[in-house]
Amino acid sequence: MWNFFRRKRQQDSEKTAVDPICGMTVEKATALKSERDGQTYYFCSQTWLHTFKSQPAG
Repeated sequence: MWNFFRRKRQQDSEKTAVDPICGMTVEKATALKSERDGQTYYFCSQTWLHTFKSQPAG
């Protein structure tokens, strides 16, 4: 039974991400996104995407 929950969490994490600004869980397929230093970041809104892009990397 625990393996079921572990697999379910893994499947969910492949389809979802956490917005790094507000912490909301978003669907990767429909979320706004930005690349930085070879990593993809996903956002729930244009506001948070703009906030992220305006911050210096690092």
